[in-house]
Amino acid sequence: MELQLKPYARLAAIGALAVAGGATAFFLFLIYVTRSVPLGGIDGTQAILTVLSLAIPFALIVGAHVVYARVLFRFARE
Repeated sequence: MELQLKPYARLAAIGALAVAGGATAFFLFLIYVTRSVPLGGIDGTQAILTVLSLAIPFALIVGAHVVYARVLFRFARE
């Protein structure tokens, strides 16, 4: 009995894009939370460093999932 993966490839690709979108939304939420406000919180320099240090891993996660989704969409189309 052979395992048929093609019917699930499109669904998996959509799931990978959903993960990429969710990670982007979470990153934007973290930027909003760590922003510098006049009434308190972290200063502007630390806010920028926080955003930059979070941007690299989130960019890698989003990029990997988008590439994986493209591979799965191509596999589903074959």
